[in-house]
Amino acid sequence: MSQKAVHIALYPSDWLAGTRGLTPAETGVYITLVCMMYERQEPLPFDHARLARMCNCPAGTFKKILAVLLDEGKVIETPQGLWQTRVEKELAAAKDAIEDASERGRKAVQARWQKAKGRSDECENAKVKPQSDEQQCETHREKKDNKNNDGAIRKNYPSNTNQNQNQIEDSSLRSESSGGGGNACAREPETGLVSQIAEALGFNDPNGTGWPKYWVAADAHVIASRWITDLGLTASEVIHVAVSNAKAHGAPANGPKILTRHMQDFAAAKRAPPLAPSTATQSAVRPAAGHGIKAQIPEEYLK
Repeated sequence: MSQKAVHIALYPSDWLAGTRGLTPAETGVYITLVCMMYERQEPLPFDHARLARMCNCPAGTFKKILAVLLDEGKVIETPQGLWQTRVEKELAAAKDAIEDASERGRKAVQARWQKAKGRSDECENAKVKPQSDEQQCETHREKKDNKNNDGAIRKNYPSNTNQNQNQIEDSSLRSESSGGGGNACAREPETGLVSQIAEALGFNDPNGTGWPKYWVAADAHVIASRWITDLGLTASEVIHVAVSNAKAHGAPANGPKILTRHMQDFAAAKRAPPLAPSTATQSAVRPAAGHGIKAQIPEEYLK
């Protein structure tokens, strides 16, 4: 068996009943052999000298005790070595318990991932609210008033109207050429930013089993979008900071909140003006001023 058993079941009543009638030396050798079988999870090789050393027993005494255990049926001889059928049953039960626990944990992780994903979708849908009937009427009324005002302006000031119209058309062309309308400095938060970060950090599993729990939380997308809307970073810069942080600490961050401070530092460094070389010259070294006290030295010492 390649998978080690965490623990095995020990029933005191069965053990006491099974070892009743054995001497203390036979009981000690018996429990040592059984524990070695559980540890190796395979039969013990027929090396009486080595087994005697492992049981802290002289070789001659070990042979006599082993003969008693074989006669009593406590251990059996197989082509592979000494073995016990009870050990085989307990190891199989321990392996089944480990597999069941692993399967339950996998299902629990998938359930949490699906629940967190549903909450995230609800938060994204809640951001986009349709306009009410009153708001639609106000928008239509403003467009109609602007159209009437434009007609009056063209009638009274035809030259200025043509100039303004040309300016509006030029602005529209520039907006279309830049890839969309609105303010060019505004950035729309990217809904797939968390997925891009997860893929760059190496735990983008479709089933969600490899994601830390704070990356699948409901507020993960909100925190990541603020790095773009509030700090003015781009998606590539956000991914660069996340990957650099993972390399510096030897492991990716457990959640987006941990990366917020690093994103703020990167944004501050990005907005800081470039450093210019210093043009100041090195000041001249001044001699020490001294304390101003003159020593009275006799003349015979000055010759």
